[in-house]
Amino acid sequence: MKKYLDYYRPGLGESWLIMLAILLLGGFILSSAVVFVVNLIAPGSISATGTGWSTAILYPIPFILVFLFVFLRARNAYQTALVSGRSPFPKPSSSLGKVPFLVFAVLIPVLVVTLSIIMDPLTSWMKMPDFIKDLFEKMTENNFPTFLAVVIAAPLLEEWLVRKIALGGMLQHMAPWKAIMWSALMFGVIHGNPWQAIPAFLMGCLFGWVYYRTRSYWACVSLHAINNGISFLLAYLFPDLPADMSIRAFLGDQPYFISLGISLVLFFAVIYYLHKKLAYIPVKETTYERT
Repeated sequence: MKKYLDYYRPGLGESWLIMLAILLLGGFILSSAVVFVVNLIAPGSISATGTGWSTAILYPIPFILVFLFVFLRARNAYQTALVSGRSPFPKPSSSLGKVPFLVFAVLIPVLVVTLSIIMDPLTSWMKMPDFIKDLFEKMTENNFPTFLAVVIAAPLLEEWLVRKIALGGMLQHMAPWKAIMWSALMFGVIHGNPWQAIPAFLMGCLFGWVYYRTRSYWACVSLHAINNGISFLLAYLFPDLPADMSIRAFLGDQPYFISLGISLVLFFAVIYYLHKKLAYIPVKETTYERT
């Protein structure tokens, strides 16, 4: 499949098709069918609400359709290229530029934590209904299956789809900032509710920029895993905390505002440092129109 992907770069329309029709709609239908069939064979063995091992089993299922669709489209693009003699798309190599690996490894959690604190006022004003609270609490249950789904599978699968496939494709068809914003919006939409969509969009902008500047899938997986891992760790350390508790409510007003000031300084200092030191990626890889 790897050689096929060198010839496949989905644009904006096809990326939305993958997210909405293949992942969300098709994935929902496939997951529902799996739950129905498994419970038909062994009643009560799997829950559609995603608890325990149900979470780890059901989460990857929608991506089966995505992998199949991407494989078929990429293979078709490869076969068409062989007939027409078209060269594969340019493939920028992953690079941290002048940023030492250990420094980058330290800065990744700094970016995630500081951005979480900065966006807390934007994400805490929406009152969360009880059924969403229950969903969040199930997503952060302190058990191994939930850890596999939330901290391992979600970063691996979602970053492959949203950053490597969708963003990597759109960077061939439009200006980088547009591609990053569209991919962040897609990242928010696939979370399926506004209480996750807003922070996912903001985090998606950060992840997209990091991918654009490094072309590293694993850098984005690390960012995503740390973000989800912090939520999982907090649920483990403070199991009685409500799912909708804001960072400000948790810390108190004065500690939060001190943390907010420090986070603003740290976040933009790190972004400035990375902007200067990361490998330069050409603004334009193929022809696109600026609008």
